[in-house]
Amino acid sequence: MSEQRAGPLPAKRLRLPFRGSLSLRLASLLSIALLPLGLIAVWQTTRLERELDEIHSLTTTAITARAASNDRRTIEAAFGAAKGLAAAIPEMRGDPAQCRETFQRFLDRSGGDFAFAGFIDREGHSVCSSADTSLDLSDDPEYRALMSGDRRKILVLPEGPVSGASVILAGQPVRDRDGAVTGFVAVSIPHLRLDPPPDDQIAGRKMDLVTINRSGEILTATGDLGQAEGWLPADRDAAALVYGPDRFIGQNRNGETRAFSVVPIVEETVYAVGSWLPRSAGEGRAWVSPALFPILMWLASLALVFMAVERLVVRHVRRLAAQMQVFGRDRNLPPAGSAESMPSELAAIDDAFGELAARLLRDEADLLDAMHDKDVLLKEVHHRVKNNLQLISSIINMQIRATQSDETLAALQNVNRRVAGMATVHRRLYQAENLGLVQAGDLLRDVVAPLLDLAPPGGARPEVELKLDPVVLYPDQAVPVALLTVEAVTNALKYLQTDANGERWLRVCLDDLGEGTVRISTASSLSERPATGESQEAVDAGGLGSRLIAAFARQLDSSVEIEEGQGVFRLSVTFEALPFSSDDPA
Repeated sequence: MSEQRAGPLPAKRLRLPFRGSLSLRLASLLSIALLPLGLIAVWQTTRLERELDEIHSLTTTAITARAASNDRRTIEAAFGAAKGLAAAIPEMRGDPAQCRETFQRFLDRSGGDFAFAGFIDREGHSVCSSADTSLDLSDDPEYRALMSGDRRKILVLPEGPVSGASVILAGQPVRDRDGAVTGFVAVSIPHLRLDPPPDDQIAGRKMDLVTINRSGEILTATGDLGQAEGWLPADRDAAALVYGPDRFIGQNRNGETRAFSVVPIVEETVYAVGSWLPRSAGEGRAWVSPALFPILMWLASLALVFMAVERLVVRHVRRLAAQMQVFGRDRNLPPAGSAESMPSELAAIDDAFGELAARLLRDEADLLDAMHDKDVLLKEVHHRVKNNLQLISSIINMQIRATQSDETLAALQNVNRRVAGMATVHRRLYQAENLGLVQAGDLLRDVVAPLLDLAPPGGARPEVELKLDPVVLYPDQAVPVALLTVEAVTNALKYLQTDANGERWLRVCLDDLGEGTVRISTASSLSERPATGESQEAVDAGGLGSRLIAAFARQLDSSVEIEEGQGVFRLSVTFEALPFSSDDPA
């Protein structure tokens, strides 16, 4: 059994890394102190950042509008001319020659800005135009799209019906006196007149510019018109740009991250879409947000606190803790001069610990001397008791040799076995490293071995099996256990019988049942045939051995359990292994 302890050790608390550390607590207090200032700084920098973003957005919007100014002037001029001509159509419609002359004169005075001008009715026929011949555009899908509505429109014609070149067609509805649309005045603008400046010349900024109509159709673009589709946002339809936000950041259809600006250049008709590189245009968030600087200042303050506390306090406390651990483990005193670099308060603690450790070592040395003296005395006591018991055993042996009576001889032998058992206990106590404790297994092995000659003659030597768990007992229980075993083995061997296989055997067990419970038991062979004499239980029921076994069991606060049958006689006692008690057993 386990050794008795003075009391349970306090449970060691499981600590997480840095939890409850002085550095962490000071950093937490500093964080609370700096929190109002940090919040104000973050709010101010965030507000400034939003204002800068708004300024940048307005700048890019102005640049986009400026870049599309040439297109805006030309398209507005086309719509203005179409509107003026549309107003004159009702009066000129009856005079085709005058109508044609008016359109031709307008085209001549445009300076090449326009390629065609004419009035087209709802059926797609050119009633009068700047062209030399009448045109039938009823089957042209672009012109049908122009006629499907009652508001001005602008379309792209990859191949103009007159010039054969790519043009933009601006259409203004012509209405009669009742307000019904009778046709459209169409003015075409050559694409060459609308090409915006190269992207590296737009206000010195890297930008792609695309103009679209209300339906999302691309009208003009910087560079190659065929590549302009890839410059538009990938996450929304081109027609939706006229209804969505005028500034946003996203990926274009080429997979590039761009800042977009949408500006109407002709009200509700033509829109300019500028596409910027965010870092170049300044539209995107800065790589380092201004709000990050207060956070960096807070982190720097925390780092300073950690460094200061670590150098001035924590490292010295950690060293003191290490010295205490070393002293607790190896009893080594801290080296001299270890407190020279410590602050005076911690140096005082170090000096106090050194004095305490030295005093504790002296007290422990005195205690060890006292314990050594006690061990010497205990060994001497057990040695003398063992010698006295062996002397008594020797005297009994002398008396046995001189005795002529068989009855007296048996009584003296029984007494001698009991005395020898007690001597064996004290011999084990004398030889034990830990005085006051006995290895019960070794003890029972020593007391059982001399008893094997007690088996009745007339058969093979009995087979003896010892199954002894490692159990440690105090002397107040070891003695009755040893004597109980002596009596039980003596009775078992005395009445040993042959089992059904013709064998005689004895089994002695010491079982540790856990939680301080121990069981000592003996089992011996028993004949299954009706015995001619009385059984072991019946013969010895009133004998001294049975009374001693019962008495030893009572000393162990237990009782004797006997099972007999199926060729086995078993005696067992189960008890609790208890700490040493100085009280006399009941």
